[in-house]
Amino acid sequence: MRVLIANDDGIDAPGIHALVRAFAQAGHEVTVAAPDRQRSAASQSMTMDRPIAVREQKVPGAVRAYAIGGTPVDCVKVALNKLCTDAEIVVSGINRGYNVGSDVLYSGTVGAAMEAALCGRAAIAVSLSHEREDLYDLAAQAALEVLPLMKYVPEYAVLNLNYPAVDNIKGVKAVPLKRMQYLDEYVRSEDEDGQVFYTLASGQFADMSEEDDDFTWISRGYETLTILGYDMNHQMATARLKEAL
Repeated sequence: MRVLIANDDGIDAPGIHALVRAFAQAGHEVTVAAPDRQRSAASQSMTMDRPIAVREQKVPGAVRAYAIGGTPVDCVKVALNKLCTDAEIVVSGINRGYNVGSDVLYSGTVGAAMEAALCGRAAIAVSLSHEREDLYDLAAQAALEVLPLMKYVPEYAVLNLNYPAVDNIKGVKAVPLKRMQYLDEYVRSEDEDGQVFYTLASGQFADMSEEDDDFTWISRGYETLTILGYDMNHQMATARLKEAL
């Protein structure tokens, strides 16, 4: 299979190299298109105000690899349009940090995968706890193992895989996203010229009670799978609004 691998942590991140190793060793033809630097939390943003720099770079196991001076979505769009037009599936990750709950709205890893889905490709987003970077190869194997499950993912949707921070996973769960609200705190500072800055200093959760959701099961040592779609329409509310009109 022809596989395009992208991420948001940058082309030198260990997670993307683990995916390349796993898919190349399994016999897949791998192309890499990844940001030339860290682009976490880029969501599905794209570059429109300047040209996007593309530089070939060696990545062991990949037939071609490109460091791209843009967002994760830029990487996927440029690759599918010019650099790897025959890719059959796009795998994004392995992200350094879980992408669970409403965090997927901010994630560049998920954004890259969603862009691939919108371009008509099968797409997987893969993430791992930032506390267990020694598990990247196991998470990459998990990504390989879910390939047969892609038949359950509808068109224009993404399979979002999170691998738990444990030595021996307890199982795999197909679960919905948790609604996560952060108690954000911004710290004010000022430089010698009087310029005011606000820096995000914390991101504690407002409510993390256990439910049948991805955050709960990943915390219990299970690999979680969630199918994500681009359609953010609230169908019931839209129907009521239609009746009101």
